[in-house]
Amino acid sequence: MRVRTTLSLLVLFSGVGSSCPQATVDPPHPDATDHLIFNSVLALLERWPNTLYRNGHTIVPATIPPGTLLYHGSPYPALPTNREWLAFDFEHAYLFTFATDAPGAAYVTTYATSRALRVAYFDGSSAAKLDDGPMDTQDILLWGEGRPDMYRKDIERLAELCKWAREYGVDGFVRMEYHFEFMLCDFTDGLDVVSTRRLLPRDPYPLPPNGRGRPRTDTSSDAAQHAFTASSAAAREETPQEPRPIPRPEGWKGSLPSASMTYFEAIVAAARHNRAPGETRVRPDYAGLITFYDRAFESLVEVRRGVPRLRHRVANISSADASRAHAEIAQVFRRAPGGGSGVNWGSVARGVVDTYAERLDLLRFLVDPTRSMYRNVTERAGVVRAQLLTMLTAYISLEDVPSLDRDTDAGDRVWAAPIVARCAESQTAHFLLDTMTPQERRIRDAVQGTQTEICRRLGTMWLDAFDIQVWTDEDKISKALGRWRREVGELMAWLGWPEWVRCEPACGVGSMCYVATWPFWLGDDPTDLSPRCISRSDPFGMNEGSLAVVD
Repeated sequence: MRVRTTLSLLVLFSGVGSSCPQATVDPPHPDATDHLIFNSVLALLERWPNTLYRNGHTIVPATIPPGTLLYHGSPYPALPTNREWLAFDFEHAYLFTFATDAPGAAYVTTYATSRALRVAYFDGSSAAKLDDGPMDTQDILLWGEGRPDMYRKDIERLAELCKWAREYGVDGFVRMEYHFEFMLCDFTDGLDVVSTRRLLPRDPYPLPPNGRGRPRTDTSSDAAQHAFTASSAAAREETPQEPRPIPRPEGWKGSLPSASMTYFEAIVAAARHNRAPGETRVRPDYAGLITFYDRAFESLVEVRRGVPRLRHRVANISSADASRAHAEIAQVFRRAPGGGSGVNWGSVARGVVDTYAERLDLLRFLVDPTRSMYRNVTERAGVVRAQLLTMLTAYISLEDVPSLDRDTDAGDRVWAAPIVARCAESQTAHFLLDTMTPQERRIRDAVQGTQTEICRRLGTMWLDAFDIQVWTDEDKISKALGRWRREVGELMAWLGWPEWVRCEPACGVGSMCYVATWPFWLGDDPTDLSPRCISRSDPFGMNEGSLAVVD
């Protein structure tokens, strides 16, 4: 959906040949992706939405600023010099300090970036070791096609990514598993060592339960997942072994940090980046955002049609479209950072969500007769009208009020068109297109299309609501409320904002809201992303008589 002028909206709301009092004409095209691009921009580096929609469609250049602290955990004292993984939070790095061949050793090195590091960020759960789409964008960047044989070969994948990075002056890559991670190609350039500490070893017991849908057994293979030495790389291919009890440090009393709670504290650290502002230590360059939701990639349009977003696959791209994607990627990453308009498009998208998410949620509650406290339809219609007026007041001028000779009850809709036009263009009309990169124009169109559909739906409801307080026919009022319920429901489903995915009722102090993500709690149905409350004290159900899931 592209920019609509006031004149075009006048035509849309004129309702020529229509006797329906709703403005139901010209909904978004069935193949429209404005809302999907909008959501991708909104969700960059936020853990919650990238868990819900794990098959990412975005590649964006980004920077990690000077002075940023990063962490590397290992059971070995030697520091990496070549390509390796870094964590943004200590708790994540601490996971990787155990190996069966080095019991009792736990080293965490803290680094600080000595300059801005240039990175490529892949959205979605792009580090999840699943073969159904999370790594598609990396495959297309590297090989132009999906490589399901590579989805568990992370050491080899990092080597190939770093070969690509050398051509474009890229230092590394940011991905998300259950937490964000940084894949760095050269530890000798851009990092200063702040400290290396031998810390308390973590006890390998109690283990998180083994099996599908549970954390991985803590073996030498798992503990070496991000290790850099030849021995630890080889350990990935070894048959998993039961970890041996480790000796307590001399003078230590009581238990050590357990494996299960060490895993869980990394999950808790990740959850701190669930929602805005997300992972702030990585700064995306919106002027270079590449999205495979651009309808110019025609081969992906038809295969998405009617398919839930969780199952959208970039790997379905044609070779011709993959070549076009490679050309755009090369053009973006060869461009000097900091170009374009300088608009913070993430903030623009966040402003739209902040304005409407809670209000639409309230509107859905008010129009639902099973939930609303207002059982009387006349009273409920008045309350809904007040909420619609609140959402549209900024766009209604005195000149828009229909004159007394207009029969608004008979389907005259033109009078509301200027209101909808102002609302639709409120976020984007002031931007100058000639300052924007092609990627920014795509984002601008997505914001415009998303805002337009919000305003079209609100305008449709307002045409009914404007004079509903003078209606006397309760059956007619009930039918209007039914139409509004449908409008709100369809709008919220189309928008698909993660703000509406939450634990209800909210979790108590002793638990936290969580959505299954690899490798934790993915059950027999990996598409079941229902939020649930999990116990903070016993998240994996290790203690006798306790349940991991408390809802």
